[in-house]
This record gives sequence, structure tokens and C-alpha cells, in this order.
Amino acid sequence: MGTPSWVLSQRSHIWIFNVGRGLCIFIRTALNQGIMYDLGSSEDFKPTDFLKDNIIPYLDRYKNCRVAQTIISHPHADHITNINCLTDPDRDKSPFYSSLHTCPHDKTEGSAKPETIDWNRIKNPKGSENNLEIYKSLYDGRKLPLQTICYESPRSIPNIEYGLYYVRPPVVSKIYPDKDQEYGNGTSLVIFFRHGFHTVLIPGDMNPDTFKHLLDEGEGLEKRYTIFDRRQNTTHPRWHETSGDQPLLKSLLNNRGLSILLAPHHGLKSGFSEDLYKAMKDEKPGLVVISEKRHLSDTDGEVELFYKTPEGAKGQKVYIEGKEENRYSVSTRDGHHILILFQGTGGQPEVYLEKDPEVLLKKLK
Repeated sequence: MGTPSWVLSQRSHIWIFNVGRGLCIFIRTALNQGIMYDLGSSEDFKPTDFLKDNIIPYLDRYKNCRVAQTIISHPHADHITNINCLTDPDRDKSPFYSSLHTCPHDKTEGSAKPETIDWNRIKNPKGSENNLEIYKSLYDGRKLPLQTICYESPRSIPNIEYGLYYVRPPVVSKIYPDKDQEYGNGTSLVIFFRHGFHTVLIPGDMNPDTFKHLLDEGEGLEKRYTIFDRRQNTTHPRWHETSGDQPLLKSLLNNRGLSILLAPHHGLKSGFSEDLYKAMKDEKPGLVVISEKRHLSDTDGEVELFYKTPEGAKGQKVYIEGKEENRYSVSTRDGHHILILFQGTGGQPEVYLEKDPEVLLKKLK
């Protein structure tokens, strides 16, 4: 197989894979670099296998790694099902070895006081203990604090940037002193990605109280930001590694708006954030994407129906198994994988849903 034509494309690709109630997202930037967000998988599908065969071999290397950054939003089991793909330290053998393994941080810069995740408050199902131990091992030897990509290439594509926003775990513990599940969700790392006119927010399982704290610039807020433009990176040389005068998330949402919102916490009612919507330009995104399984019992929780209404999103054209539809939200619940293509110019992003991810490969150009 020759080199795919999309390698030279200046479009950004965002894959949201069907992994049931879990999350696995892959961003291929227009600079042909890869950012992995969460490592969920299902019994019959591992996104990492698909990516290893079809995407990873063709990415440009970052510090000799095929994947520039691997982000694990928080340590709950449904976000780390396939975390064992990171265990091989030989970067030539492991296509997912990354110079930036990024988890909720455990220490402030220059501080002798550890600020670790309170592991006693992480309540994962029995049988997932080994994955949690792998997750903990990612802290070993990790440079702190958390970073985004340090962009040093002479090649620039204007108007591509992304930010990492989070609240330090000890502060989340103050917000949720008694609710362990909410504590774990509240440590989620939030990603804002922009390519030209198109923007996406990926908030993991961030919950309403922590979202409000983050948007209000409360105690313990951390920011990292990368602009894929060498001239601007020279102006802001440390934005990628330490909090400073990076754009505030609330300002980005208000000024840029959102083309795509990944619904917090799988679109469940418990994750809906009114403060997030109030912060957005026009107080709604263009489209909501939900990564969730079918609702089978009362204990599964219910998806927030607001996302499916004109109040929840502006709505846009999408293609579901080749059929054009107008939707306010799309979901993986019916077995679909989702591919979003950003050109960066005006108009809406392209959104495709297929049950076979191989079909989505044909949409790349």
C-alpha cells in the first residue's frame, strides 16, 4: 500500500470511535501530527488496532514518536480499557509510544509538596485493577507540570492551535469532598482545538461544578497552549509548559464559539453544564457529539435530551451511512464511528457516521 493522499492534506481529522460507554478520540492535525485522547475500547473493537494499521504509520514524527501526545483525561476504567498499548518502552515497537504521556497532574512546578490523585477515591469496577496500575505507572519519570506540544518546526499553518485546561486534583477534592465518582470525573483534562473557523471542545467526564470552577478561573486552574505558528510561538515561548497569559477558556468559547461539542460525561444528564452553554458564543454549539452506549437499564443513566433540540445546538448537515440528514446531535449509540473533517475555511465541518471505520477512510482526502 502506498502513502495515502491525505498525508499531504491541510485538513484536520477528528475520529470519535464507538467504544460503548467510554471514550477514544484521535486528532490528526493539518501538520500531520497525531494527538490521542483516551484509550477506551469495546469487546469487539479496539481503536488502537485500527489506527495502528491505517493512520499511525503515515504521521510525521514528533521527537521521534509517531503520536505527538497521548492524553488520558482521568483514571476511570472506561477511559483506559486499552491502556496496555502504552506499556512497551521501545518506541520503535510501540506505535503509541509518545514523548508526551499526559494525565491529571500530581505536582505543581517547583513545589516539594506532592499533589497526587487521591487513589483511594478512584472507584473502578472489579477486574480493571491492572489497567489502573498501568495508569499510575505513567507518572514514573514524567516531566511535570503537564504540557502541550512544543512547536519548533519551521513549517507553519496559520490558525491551528489547541489548549489544555484543568483543575488540580487537590482543588477538585475540595469541590467534591464526599462524592468520589464526581471527584474522579472532575479531574478530567479539557481540550480546546481550533483550525481556522472550526473549533471543538473535548471535556472528558468534566462535571458541572468543576466546569463552573474552571470557567470562573477559580483556584487551581491550569492552562497550556500551543499555536502551530513558529512566529507566534517565539512570542509565547512557555505557553506549552506553564500557566501564564494563555487565552482563557471562557474567552475562547465566547469569541470563537464552538463548531463541535463533545458532550461532557457521555452526554448524561448528570454531566450537563449550564455554565458551559452560557459561556459559548450564541450560547450553543454547531453540533453535539455523544460517545455513549445504548440505554439498557435504569442504572445506565439517561442522555440529556436538550442536546437533540434547537436550543442545544444550531444543527448541521451530517452523513449517516451515506444518507444526508440535518441533526442537532449525533451519537455512537447505534454502533457508528464518527469522522469530522475541518478545512478551517468558512462553512460547516464535514461529519460522517459509519458502522465500519474502514468506510470512513475513503472520506479522507
